[in-house]
Amino acid sequence: MEQTLKHKAVNGVLWRIAEQGGKQGIYFVISVILARLIMPDQFGMIAMLTVFTNIAGVFIDSGFSTALIRKTNRSQADCSTVYWFNIIVSVVCYFILFLCSPLVARFYDMPQLATILKVTSLSIVIGSLAGVHRTLLEAEMNFKALTKFNVLALLVSGIAGIFFAYLGFEVWALVIQNLVMMSIATISVWYKVKWRPSLIISRNSLREFFGFGSKLLASSLLNTLYSNIYSIVIGKVYKASDLAFYNRSSSLTQMTSSLPTGILQSVTYPTLCKMQHDDEALKQGYRRTLRISAFVIFPLCLGVGAVAFPLINVLYTDVWIFSASLLSIMVFSRMWYPIHAINLNYLIVKGRSDLFFRLEIIKKIQGVIMLCITVPFGIKAMCYGSVATSILALIYNSYYTGKFLNMSILSQLRDLAHILILSGIMFIAARCSANLLGNSIISLISSVSVGAIIYIGGALLFRFPEVKELKNLKK
Repeated sequence: MEQTLKHKAVNGVLWRIAEQGGKQGIYFVISVILARLIMPDQFGMIAMLTVFTNIAGVFIDSGFSTALIRKTNRSQADCSTVYWFNIIVSVVCYFILFLCSPLVARFYDMPQLATILKVTSLSIVIGSLAGVHRTLLEAEMNFKALTKFNVLALLVSGIAGIFFAYLGFEVWALVIQNLVMMSIATISVWYKVKWRPSLIISRNSLREFFGFGSKLLASSLLNTLYSNIYSIVIGKVYKASDLAFYNRSSSLTQMTSSLPTGILQSVTYPTLCKMQHDDEALKQGYRRTLRISAFVIFPLCLGVGAVAFPLINVLYTDVWIFSASLLSIMVFSRMWYPIHAINLNYLIVKGRSDLFFRLEIIKKIQGVIMLCITVPFGIKAMCYGSVATSILALIYNSYYTGKFLNMSILSQLRDLAHILILSGIMFIAARCSANLLGNSIISLISSVSVGAIIYIGGALLFRFPEVKELKNLKK
């Protein structure tokens, strides 16, 4: 049993790495090309609307997908109930967004946003048609299929977006790209997964899933609102181009923190759910996941921050250079994301969605207060505030995990101290190299090389245990 789970988990990690590597590679190339064809203010318009479709997505799922994965003896009635629930809620959400689109346009004082929102919101209905199918693939850890479909959808939609951007469609090229991607992903998953819904909506299933998922729904809603509150405020208070600069920086930091952590979470969650009653096994798995995540993500985040100016200038041209200023600050906030996520993941595995929700409320109140304090001082000040917020949230997230596993935040940081120190040395060296050589491609290559040599060489020289664990995973 244990070996089978380990085999599935390792395979899951490898396919998730392949998926995210392929997706991020394709996304990276596509974003660079689109940024050269479309002006920042056009990207900013889409970013203003993303918050509304993201909130709708939270209501559509309502925590039911997580509950469905957690239930090991899921039935046809369970799956069908979740399927029809998703579709009904998605249609309701679409009509709400359709009717409210003029209000959204008025809020931002941009009339053209009304039509854009009506069209781009169709993606939430399209995506709901395959929500359960994707959940079943994740529950069975069939990440190989998900990898193929997601990469295919991103590639085809990216080509479509570039084509229409070249023709001068500007913001509508981004809308078309999103709709094409969602459509292809939905059709592909339907083709792969042979499960088909029955005309069943079980009250018992709804009651069971809602009991677990309602707290996750509330937590996800808070998290989504909070994650997008910066976009709302920047879009309202500042220019659309400023929001585009902020989102560009945010997306790059997500590539180095949130997405790698998401790979581990999506793989470890189903695995840990199967041994949720073995506290010792959970503790060992938790510590191992924490150290490996930090070993990979700390240097990625700090490395990107160190070479922010040559990176933005070379890839996106000097039109986007303000993004580099924000990126070099934001990495210090996002680098702690794996510790946040893994601590919270443990609470979900243990079924403590109530504590999860409580933590989310505390952190979001603190974050909103920090935002209100910093927003009058500009976008840079807001980024510095997010760093302080992230560090405080780290203490909150670690409290209950430390209580259950007898691992305080200090003991967790001691486990990661050697990684943090080496990452800091790498950051200083790469940043000095970038400052010395300027914003050219030679500066970018040289600074990245300096950072990589210092970090990889230091990890090998001092025999970091994470190097051996990664080698064991490879075997």
